[in-house]
Amino acid sequence: MKGFSNKQVADELGISEATVKAHMSSVMEKLEVPDRTRAVTVAIERGVIRLD
Repeated sequence: MKGFSNKQVADELGISEATVKAHMSSVMEKLEVPDRTRAVTVAIERGVIRLD
């Protein structure tokens, strides 16, 4: 979901925007990063996300 806002992600997945925000906050906390861009970078570096 490249570059999607929380609302766009929520609409695409059929969930509430609050749920997306909660999950994003949890991911960023666990990765110890301040924003979603850094979360993606760290996830790629750790092999959580593959770019093949």
